[in-house]
Amino acid sequence: MRFRAADLFTDRRAIASRIFWPLVLALIAARLIVTSDLSVQIIFSPHDDSLYVTRAFELIQGNGFGGYDSRILVKYPGISAWLAMVRMLGIPFLLSVNLLYIAAGLYVMTGLLRCGFGRLTALAAFTLYLFNPATFGYEWVRVLREPLDTGLWVWLLGAALHTWAAFRERKFPVLHLALFSAVFAFSLYVREENRLLWALVVLLGLAAVADARFRSALGDRAVLAGIAGAFALPVIAALVASAAWHAFAERHYGMPIVHEFSEGEFPGLIAAIRSIESRKENRMVMVTQEALGKLHKKVPMLAPVIDRLPQPGPGTLSCRIHGVCTEWSNGWMLFWIKDGAFEAGLTPDLPSAQAFFRKAGEEIERACREQRLRCTPRGSGLIPPMELRWTRAYVSEGWRLMKDALAPAPNVVVNPPVVYPVQNDLGRIYQAVTMTDYFDTERQKSFKDVPLRRPYVSPFGHVRERLATPYQAVMGWVLVLALVALLFRLVSAGRQGLSAFGIVATVFTGFLLLRLLGLAYVAVYMGAFDPRMMFATYTLLLVIAVPLLVEGAETLRRNAPAPKYFND
Repeated sequence: MRFRAADLFTDRRAIASRIFWPLVLALIAARLIVTSDLSVQIIFSPHDDSLYVTRAFELIQGNGFGGYDSRILVKYPGISAWLAMVRMLGIPFLLSVNLLYIAAGLYVMTGLLRCGFGRLTALAAFTLYLFNPATFGYEWVRVLREPLDTGLWVWLLGAALHTWAAFRERKFPVLHLALFSAVFAFSLYVREENRLLWALVVLLGLAAVADARFRSALGDRAVLAGIAGAFALPVIAALVASAAWHAFAERHYGMPIVHEFSEGEFPGLIAAIRSIESRKENRMVMVTQEALGKLHKKVPMLAPVIDRLPQPGPGTLSCRIHGVCTEWSNGWMLFWIKDGAFEAGLTPDLPSAQAFFRKAGEEIERACREQRLRCTPRGSGLIPPMELRWTRAYVSEGWRLMKDALAPAPNVVVNPPVVYPVQNDLGRIYQAVTMTDYFDTERQKSFKDVPLRRPYVSPFGHVRERLATPYQAVMGWVLVLALVALLFRLVSAGRQGLSAFGIVATVFTGFLLLRLLGLAYVAVYMGAFDPRMMFATYTLLLVIAVPLLVEGAETLRRNAPAPKYFND
């Protein structure tokens, strides 16, 4: 029989097709084995972990988020709703975020295949994504918002890829748009800065208007109606979600306020206090000890609150983390003021709290008008407006965040703790909500005679530590090259324009840049953020890096000048 080169090529493609999905499943199994000894880390953190868990515990029992106090509405409710939902479905929390993450990666991988990439490219992107060192760290096994938020963002990317690919196929992707809309609406209430996701929807809409082939797929006459229909779905879903959350808050707490740090009267009170002139000027201190002393005398209704505020000092977190030792930096003082008002009995419920904060703000403004206090307005919201003198700090915080976006410290779990230093009641609540298999009331109540090691330690656990450092060292440069490839692709797009993937990658990269700039602005006043704030950014860059490099290389090959041949 005569051999043909085409037969070999066909055979290779057939073999690749047969082994592709078994290889994907093998990679997933390897990832699960490497992290099989990790369990939910139980921590008492009343503004983070334990707040989310106790709110979910009350939610499951039909009690809203529990009785009103100074902390119940200071963080968005999405993570607590997720905890309650997966618990009622009987899915352990840690398993739920890992399944969400893995499924999101599969969704993006099929989107890459649909956008025209080969199996090798899609598999390489999925492998890098699957073994992301951020998923091996303590922040991933704590009940924090980053794991959930990261998975949701990748779902948004996958839905956008499928949507654009479908439009190029002259199809209207109802299911993918519906998925994008649902994830978008839920994500808005997972993290406070996720309000910036509105910019992502706007950028996608602008990209649709600018994409000639998108318009061609819809038809020139129907382009505006098609784009409006496609991008109205996320807006409608977000408005419905907002109405539902606010109705929930009003039903349980008497007022439609979901987040007291961005809604209601508390931001106005902080703005009024911030306007009081002080000798000290520190961008991370809006409420100085000097201003508190003046308020104690001039606005007596705040005296019970001020008397209950903890004193700053060298041993505080404000001093150790931000270097602010004679004051409290903003990341703590805002919480202390709410705590002090509640402990003084001035804010027993949400309506009373709003009335107190409003009246206190009005009293400060009256004292300013009557010149009993010297004041200079510095904005009306919780975060002050940017000032020119903080430009250097803004650049510094932006540079710090950019480095974390390219290589965030993963804080890899090497040896999981044997016991958790929490009271048994809190441990039981964690166990009931997260369904963790690692909490024993007998083991936890004594730290003198603890076992030397956990009942089960993965024999492959050491891979986590050995993989993280070289992975990030290499991927940092890969991400830089991928961003360079994206810029090159944009410059050389020409008349044909960008591919479906190229448009989505450009939009998401632009959104990530806008988010970084926004976070840098907040960091000027709140101090440097923990590297985990960049986990979602890093993960999105990971999953699009290899396809960006492949497209860049293909563009370079097409644009290379044809070789010239000379006759002797």
